[in-house]
Amino acid sequence: RNSPKYLVNSARSFLIARAMAASAMSARAVAGQVPDMVEQDDKQNDKPRRGQISAYFPSREVRARSPHRAAVIKLGLFAFFILSRALHPMLIDLSKQDGKILYAKNTPIVMNKVLTLILMNTCAFIYGGIDGIKLCWQPRCMAVFGLIGTMYAMGDFLEMMSMSKLSGGVYQVLLQTKLLITALMGWWLKGSRQSSLQWHILFSTFLAMSSFVLVDKATSSGGSSGSSGSLPLMGLAFVTLKVAVSCYCAVLSEKYLKAFSDMPLFAKISGLATTWAMAALFFSSMEPSVKENGFFHGWDHMTCMVALSFTVKTVSTMYLLQALDSLQKNIGEALAVIVIYMAQVTLPNFGKSFDLSVFLLAVLVVALVKTYLISPKPSAKKKTSTHLPA
Repeated sequence: RNSPKYLVNSARSFLIARAMAASAMSARAVAGQVPDMVEQDDKQNDKPRRGQISAYFPSREVRARSPHRAAVIKLGLFAFFILSRALHPMLIDLSKQDGKILYAKNTPIVMNKVLTLILMNTCAFIYGGIDGIKLCWQPRCMAVFGLIGTMYAMGDFLEMMSMSKLSGGVYQVLLQTKLLITALMGWWLKGSRQSSLQWHILFSTFLAMSSFVLVDKATSSGGSSGSSGSLPLMGLAFVTLKVAVSCYCAVLSEKYLKAFSDMPLFAKISGLATTWAMAALFFSSMEPSVKENGFFHGWDHMTCMVALSFTVKTVSTMYLLQALDSLQKNIGEALAVIVIYMAQVTLPNFGKSFDLSVFLLAVLVVALVKTYLISPKPSAKKKTSTHLPA
């Protein structure tokens, strides 16, 4: 114990522990918190301050006081997430006339972001007055979330382009390719590995989605063969690009929404919506129909509903990124496939009859997504140390 090597190791451990404690205290000090009141501050972090919405939903206080109520709230939030994901592509489908989108595809996105911007600044004024509005326009907020908003605008543009070629049900099914694209992006960018079982499930999911698209298209066209049952390559390409952009944006959004926990949620969404609206306005100005016939050409009450659904989707998505984990979000989006199909069969507006083969393929896609999400991840290889024990 009195050897020089032991004393050096002890001194080194003491210095490292002291440096870690100092960095933790300085981090709290930078965030405007009192370093020597750690326990009280952790308890207060779960309570939303004035002008903020808690990142925990339901809050830890509610979960501790009434677990049953917290479970019901969580289930309601999950159901709302499924319905919002199902209603949005259905409304775009209903806004078509003779299977075509007659209005400029980016105009609902522009109006959606303007509505989101007004809504978030109104919330900021209600909760914090003029100071709350200043939070929405602070340079830090615009710099971080503004860039992400521009990328989201590109994703919305690709979504509208794909929806002009596909039906809502097919579009929602093809969105499940995000599991395969995320796995490939993780392998390429970060070296993340998938197990052999996971790769087989992803490939089976891709085959099931392709089968669903082909069978659903052939059934919708009355069972005729030929080009009516062919795979819509342009729509598939737009969806693939949309998924790639969305996956990257979701990673950035989830990272910075939680990293900037001291910033109110309405300020974050406002920063996103500002550049989102400007980028969408730029895309819409490039459309020939806007140049020739004006911004609101082809608009009707269903187009207004599409813009409103975009607003609900934007605000709910940004909050749900903080409230639900990735497993619940992926399962919810997969379950939206079945909700869309059953709605298309039930509602007379779609004029679609029930087909057991299409329904079973939709259930198969959902089951494969669930199987992939619960499948065991590959275990990391343990690194053998080359250092000899002291």
